[in-house]
Amino acid sequence: MQYMKKFKALFAFLLALTLIIPVTVSADEVESNEDLRLNYVALGDSLAAGINEKGELANGYADYFALSLKEIEGLKSYNKGFAVPGYKTTDLLNDLKNNVTKPIFNLEGTQKETTNIQTAIKEADIITISIGANDVLSFVKPDKETGKINIDMAAITAGIKTVGENYYAILSTIKQINPDVEIFVMGYYNPYPKLENYKQQLSLLVTSLDAAISDIATKNGAHFVKVSEAIAADEAKYIPNPENIHLSAEGYQVVGLRFFETLASLAEEKVVFTDIEGHWAAQYIQEVVAAGIMSGYEDGTFKPDQALTRIETVSVITRSLELPDALDMPFVDVENYPNEVKMEVAKAASIGLVKGYNGYLKPDDKVTRAQLALMVSRAYTAVTGEAYAPEKKAPYSDIKKFDAETQNAITLLYDLGIDQGADGKFVPAQQVTRADAAKVIAGFLALQEK
Repeated sequence: MQYMKKFKALFAFLLALTLIIPVTVSADEVESNEDLRLNYVALGDSLAAGINEKGELANGYADYFALSLKEIEGLKSYNKGFAVPGYKTTDLLNDLKNNVTKPIFNLEGTQKETTNIQTAIKEADIITISIGANDVLSFVKPDKETGKINIDMAAITAGIKTVGENYYAILSTIKQINPDVEIFVMGYYNPYPKLENYKQQLSLLVTSLDAAISDIATKNGAHFVKVSEAIAADEAKYIPNPENIHLSAEGYQVVGLRFFETLASLAEEKVVFTDIEGHWAAQYIQEVVAAGIMSGYEDGTFKPDQALTRIETVSVITRSLELPDALDMPFVDVENYPNEVKMEVAKAASIGLVKGYNGYLKPDDKVTRAQLALMVSRAYTAVTGEAYAPEKKAPYSDIKKFDAETQNAITLLYDLGIDQGADGKFVPAQQVTRADAAKVIAGFLALQEK
């Protein structure tokens, strides 16, 4: 289930970035899967550009972050063309003000196509920034012959203050260009770990620089990514060249992972809906939202008591499974839906999750509790490889008129503790609400993790 976990993780953090739409799907409202992917722009200095410990241009943390997004099919575009070795905060600020144009530099290298920095920012969903170290490192001068360092703490203190002021201007400018973009700002690490006698002073430098950047980032709605501890965990491996402050490939991978973890952690923040406090399904709703299977609406509601349609239910269940792509579409009445939805329906049909009516799905029909049980039971078969065959049927007085497959499906929910009915009845003809679906899907997800 490794791929399924990645799939759910992608939709969870996209949900946190408000890029995923509600599971109320219609031909006019649903965005395509392509629209859910991220446009990523990296700004900054040599760390974003990817200068390694040999002084050569290679993959930097931005490349590894982009690769992580690509691996889970979450990357739409990537450009580190505005990351320049040696850049200070003043250089980036000037680029923003002058709206410089540079070639796009993505995972395939430098491209012939160019773009200006303001357009790149306007089209971005996420931006990473690493800038500021060059502003203060000029006041840290190592002597190769003696192995000592001349540290001008007064100049560093003044430099850090300037970094904070410039960062504020940089972030403010970016937010003016694109108020909705998510910005991730990199912290720094001890660039001279082998100079034991200066660790305390260098640690103070890094702590002070991080504090200034973190404070300004937070005040401007950006996310600070601390990396000092991660690099300190294996300095010999991550900063192997004592004469070069840049990271090795392994070091950049660690930093790229910290960016990815910070992005993903946004999904762990509990989503608050205005209409589920005190609702019996509140916990289940939070679970399926965190998994990226369902989401709320732009007005801050979840609408737990709203009935689900057949196509909505198919989408919800398909998102909770690891299913191969399917080319054949057996239903003629979903042609006007977006490609993403049609793909979900095709996948569902390929495993018999939904069978339709003489070539029609009837996508707008409401789903009953018995029909939902059937879909979940067929999903169970797809996951386990075998149909559920109970020793005895669930003790409901109102399911005896149904065929064996439906009774077994209802019994599956009963035996697994997903749905226990009420007062000895299952109420199979009752319409399924979003809250009902959240409870059933939460139970199904828990079953898959066992």
